[in-house]
Amino acid sequence: MRCKLLVVKELGVFLVHKGLEHLTTTVLFLICLCIAPTYASNINESPVIGKPADSSAIVFALAPNNTPYGLVANLDFIQPTSTFMYASDHADQYAAYWRVNNTATAAKGVVVFIHGGCWLSAFDMSHAYAFATGLSQAGYDVWSIEYRRAGNGGEWPIALQDVVLGLQKIEVLSEYGVNLDHISIVGHSAGGHLAAMLAVQLQDVLPASVKQADVIGLAAIIDVAKYALGSNDCQTATPSFMAGMPEQQTQAYYLATPSNFAATGDRLGQFQLLQGNADVVVPESQASHHSAKTIKLDGVGHFDWIHPGSDAFKQLLKQLEINAIN
Repeated sequence: MRCKLLVVKELGVFLVHKGLEHLTTTVLFLICLCIAPTYASNINESPVIGKPADSSAIVFALAPNNTPYGLVANLDFIQPTSTFMYASDHADQYAAYWRVNNTATAAKGVVVFIHGGCWLSAFDMSHAYAFATGLSQAGYDVWSIEYRRAGNGGEWPIALQDVVLGLQKIEVLSEYGVNLDHISIVGHSAGGHLAAMLAVQLQDVLPASVKQADVIGLAAIIDVAKYALGSNDCQTATPSFMAGMPEQQTQAYYLATPSNFAATGDRLGQFQLLQGNADVVVPESQASHHSAKTIKLDGVGHFDWIHPGSDAFKQLLKQLEINAIN
């Protein structure tokens, strides 16, 4: 209760002094951490969701540019190795873990993934199971965070609070020999927005066992207020996540927009935004943050990034490898 009162007090000051970025950053950090987590440490070795899949390697067919959602969502996949509950308030507070599924190479690193889906409860992480499978087959341990979304109690800032708890829960993997010194946080679309929100407060939210993290947004939503003014299905869903339009929720939109804050600190490695110029869900103009490097690909659509057979996915793998040596 003391923490919640502090948030209210700081927000009251923020209403008067909108220009003080250090104050708004404090508010943002408090918003993320004011919920006392109820951890569930049990490991579920039997995956809880998904269709049956063979545990052998999957060969993904080459994907055309501008891959449709339906094609990506229906790809074959390998079930997660384990699932871990990071809190007990809701069934969607868990992370799915894929152990490296490539005997030909040593583990290349750990990818923390935050899925998209317009922040809506209608879209869970299962549509990106093939993406996680592709990463595990490429040599990465994958920690995919499910979180509450608009429609099941995950309106702003609850979704971000869940993602922070899911990120901190990754420390359990160190008990099983996974090296967590350096990780890559990758978010797609609305998940890219949440990944960018982690980037601007990484010093405070990374678990102690992680020394440094890179953050990569794939078709990430960076300016939430501008995005809410659009007319496509995902843009018009933004007010459901934000509990109103920008003119109705000025302070909430300010705090939920990563471009209003700098991403700094020695625990942040690379911060990059990967964007296709054929994306009709998240406009190309969203790929801009003063602390991030933007990398644009010609002809790439919104869902290409999460299809393991796409050129966009190959670009992501290349970027992960480049980041690992820089």
